[in-house]
Amino acid sequence: MILDIFETISRETEARVTYLLANARDDVTVRINSGGGEIVPALSIYNQIKEKKCNVEILGLAASAASMIACAGVKVSAAANSLFMIHALKTMLIDHYSKQDLDKLSNTLSKYEESVLMAYRTKVANFQMPNEEIWLSAAEAKSIGFVDTIIDEVPITMNAGMTFINSIAYDVGKVKGLAERLHPTPKTDAALEQVLNLIKDQMQSGAQWVGSQTPPTPEEMRIKKLVAYANGVI
Repeated sequence: MILDIFETISRETEARVTYLLANARDDVTVRINSGGGEIVPALSIYNQIKEKKCNVEILGLAASAASMIACAGVKVSAAANSLFMIHALKTMLIDHYSKQDLDKLSNTLSKYEESVLMAYRTKVANFQMPNEEIWLSAAEAKSIGFVDTIIDEVPITMNAGMTFINSIAYDVGKVKGLAERLHPTPKTDAALEQVLNLIKDQMQSGAQWVGSQTPPTPEEMRIKKLVAYANGVI
């Protein structure tokens, strides 16, 4: 199973990852392209990926909280043209605060930083949080120890058996005329645009739910797609 984290890390990300990992039937590879986000959801995602013994692939950017999540992988691979960024924990203040309030906040950030350091140190034992942002190429991240393997630059591809729209996979054989367009796989932007337009037209005009006389609710549709995607059915 492939699990993509291609967004700002949030409570919604945590909920999606939790659901998909709980319903995964096979080995999981987590693909990351994220600039980071909220630390508490990121800690939860890190722990779940580590417990599930997932491999991790950095396809574009693993920055801030996303770089910590990447360290959860049993094996961490990074595209040769990807980037890895770490910085000290930060928070945004809006309002008026006393010295005591700021001292309390500083202590809280220190506790969070200890938790984040534990994650980074699973890959680099003596790592210390930097005072300034650290930007690393994939090769530099590998030389330090955050990345285990460098993979080729990741091109944009279209699989001749499946195509993905908004992270949901569709069997191209069920879309009239699509399979013929994909053999051989189109190589030009214009050809790919034609294929995607064909998919969109047929999804809008011919989408039906097989085996059900009553159309599902939006929530039922969302759950059905999540379960099928998690288990590699679609």
